[in-house]
Order: sequence, then structure tokens, then C-alpha cells
Amino acid sequence: MEFLASDALDGRGSGTRDEWITATYLASQMRAYGLEPIGDDGGYVQTVGVQRTEVVGTPALTAGTRRFEHGAEMLVVDLGSPAAAGVLRKFRPGMNAIRGDAYLMPEGVTPGDDGALKGAGMIFWRETPQLHAMWESLRSRPLFVGRTRLVGIPLPPAEGPPSPVQILLNAAAYQVIAAMPEGTWMKFAAEAQETLSHTWNAVGRISGNDPQQREQVILLTAHLDHLGEKDSGPDRIYNGADDDASGTIAVLTLAQALAAGPRPKRSIVFALFGSEEVGSIGARYFISRPTLPLESITANLEFEMIGRSDAAVADHTLWLTGWERTNLGPELARQGARLVADPHPKEHFFMRSDNITLARRGIVAQTVSSYGLHAQYHQPSDDISHIDFQHMTESINSMLGPVRWLANSGFKPAWVPGGRP
Repeated sequence: MEFLASDALDGRGSGTRDEWITATYLASQMRAYGLEPIGDDGGYVQTVGVQRTEVVGTPALTAGTRRFEHGAEMLVVDLGSPAAAGVLRKFRPGMNAIRGDAYLMPEGVTPGDDGALKGAGMIFWRETPQLHAMWESLRSRPLFVGRTRLVGIPLPPAEGPPSPVQILLNAAAYQVIAAMPEGTWMKFAAEAQETLSHTWNAVGRISGNDPQQREQVILLTAHLDHLGEKDSGPDRIYNGADDDASGTIAVLTLAQALAAGPRPKRSIVFALFGSEEVGSIGARYFISRPTLPLESITANLEFEMIGRSDAAVADHTLWLTGWERTNLGPELARQGARLVADPHPKEHFFMRSDNITLARRGIVAQTVSSYGLHAQYHQPSDDISHIDFQHMTESINSMLGPVRWLANSGFKPAWVPGGRP
């Protein structure tokens, strides 16, 4: 972790040379542990070509006679198209979108809370204290229009109109627009260009030794990227010690321990994904160009932010997203894992890690975490000085036996009725 979260890697920014170095380093660890390579050209690294439409310059919103710019009074958080225009409407429950119009959401409603406005042109949200604390990191992120395309993998046809332009307003800008009458003309514009970049996964395997079960796979994952650097300030680097060097270390530690023991009956695949922070791109590639049949994956455990205890649960305890969706968590807990249900259901964490990419394909895929909504999330201060190594050690140790049991048992995790996303 000292290397992964060091300033030397400049925050492991998604799709950067630093992310490539990170994947190469993790691959070297997999080789040292004796894992089998399942990456490109007989190695441990998968290189993913990424085509995107990237925003250049500063997007702006004109509301009546007022102008607001991205990074100052507002943040663009999602772009279905580079331009939109329509009249202002103030959202009320039961409203249906009128194509192209702009909707101001009530205070206290956060992005993603309402699915009734898919046909809207724009949606405006008011910042929350938590989002305000993340303003600088959100401002410095690159903006992309529409869907990310992976080289050589066709996109499925789009369903319905482009997604709305979603804009987060600071408190002052929200009050200005809230005071405007319905019907005020709103116009958004951003300049964009086509780009080609790359991201990288590190992948390895322990093959099972049971002829009846070795084609079944336990998949252990984490994401290796973080937010890179911001433009200015005394501390510019988002070190990402908890997010997600801690989860990456958990997967590596389990790989080392499991590779040193007897081969399990089932196979175990270890996958460290790139570019999770900009749309789970590495995970999307992994399931689009699988090195193993997806139907062979018995379960996926993603490790995300286990570097500190969560005060919402008992000391040195981990929680599992989507606990109530499958029978996996309760069974692992019976086998000794220090796992309980996610104590933060309002945060929708089940939907916010790479696991959801696999879960949507029917794989029982859940995230192990102990993120306690700490103030260092997506901040340069998420560094190694805040890591509780005793908590990490005890937590990972508590997972080793249950994972080994899962790889040697006949237990097949299943969705409970209505649990599959």
C-alpha cells in the first residue's frame, strides 16, 4: 500500500500512465505468487482501448440573462449530449418529462433519485454538504458525452432518447434559478472532441484441482485506479489509500495466501480493474471479452474501501452490499467472515462498485467494504496515515477461511426472489 498510495503514482488516475504502471506492478506481484496469467499475450495485464467524446473548454449554462460555468457555480455530472435547450419547469411528484425541457429538482433530492425524467433535456440538483465537500475533486474530473465505447466491442443499441444533461448547482445558483419563473429559457452548451485512450486490468488465476468443479470460478476483484491529481493547491495528489488501494491489497493478500496453500477444488480468478472511477471501464471489458465463460463464475466478491473501521457496525467488522439480495453474505458469515449487512442503504453502494457490472449479467456479485462515510473520501487526504492496518489485517484474515471454504464447497450462491438487479 505504501507504493500504491504514494505520491510517486500521482493518484493512479484512470487511463493514465500511472494507472498502467500500477497494473504492471500488480501483475509482477501476481507472477511472484505463482498465479497463472490470463491477460494479453500470455501475461497478466489486459490492455483496453477506450473511445470517448470528451468535453474541452468550460461548459456553460445560460438561464434567462444569467450565465453559470462548470466548476464555479455548477458542476456537470452527466452528459447525454453536448447541447440542450428548453424551458424551466419545477419538478413536482407525479410529473412526467416533456422532451427537451429543464427540470429543477426539490432540495434534498440527489442525482439518481428520480427516474421519471428520462426524456428531459436538463435536470438541475442542489448540492448537499457531502457533495460540496467533493466539489474540487468533481470539478477536476474529465467530462465525457454519451456512452464510452470499448475498441472492438460493439455497443448495444441505445434505448430511448439521450440521457438528460444533469447539473449540480451550488447553493447560491440553486436559489437564483429557483426564483426564476417557470417558462424561463435555459440553454446549455459544451464543446467536445473524439478521443482514444487506454485502461488496464491485472488478472491471474489459481486453477481448481477437482475434475467436477474446476470449471466453476470464484472471482475476487477490486479497482486499481483513483482520481489522479487536481490542478493546484499544496496537496494536489489524490492518493486513494482507502479508495481503493485497501481493496486492491486485500485481493493481493488473499491471492498470496491462497496460492501458497493446497489448490482448491474450484478455480479462483483475481481481477484488478482499471478505470472504475470513470464508469467501470475495466470491468465492462472483462465481461465483454471474458477469458472464461461468464456462466462459470459462481460468485464475485469486490473489495472496496476496507482501510478503516465503520462506526456504524462493530469494531473490525466488514459489511456486504446487497446483503438481502442473495444468500452469499449470511453463509460466509456462518463460515467465520466478519460480515454484516450494509448499514448505509440510502447510499446505494450495491450499485456503485464494479460488482454491479457483473450483477447485471446475472452473476451473484457483491462488494465487501467498511467505508464509514469518512471525510477523506475522494480527497487528497485519503492517504496512508489514515489507514488502520490492524483493522485491515483482521478483516482480510477473517475472509481467508470463508473464501477457501467457498472454493472447496459445493455451495452455489443464489439470488433471493426479486434480488437480482
